[in-house]
Amino acid sequence: MRFLPQDIRDAAKDHPDPPKERRIIGYLLTAVVAIAYAGGIVLIGTDALRHSCGFWQIFGRYLLFMYGYKVFDILVQDQYIVIKKKYFLRFFPETKDCKSWNNRSFNKSNQLKRLIAFPFVCALMAWLITLVR
Repeated sequence: MRFLPQDIRDAAKDHPDPPKERRIIGYLLTAVVAIAYAGGIVLIGTDALRHSCGFWQIFGRYLLFMYGYKVFDILVQDQYIVIKKKYFLRFFPETKDCKSWNNRSFNKSNQLKRLIAFPFVCALMAWLITLVR
């Protein structure tokens, strides 16, 4: 629940934990997504090496990947699933009176930090790929 607004987390703090089987499935799905994300990063690097891309081309590829992911995260996960559809309200009905269910900027500071850090992370990854070559 770390990604939900603070007032929703406070209202749901006494909510019982899900059964162990569901938590295991959640951890497995999270691991699959993390492996796929890491695989995408490796695939971008190996494809750049195969096509003899320069630093700026590699940097652009990584930047497109990272910002594409972040656009999906902000528009689909935060704005559509959490705010518009209120998906997590099904699991935490005790939070229905929380004002943050309508707050579109609840995750703004976290997202802004990542958006600022991405060019530096992409430059580091592009530099590492050019060193490998």
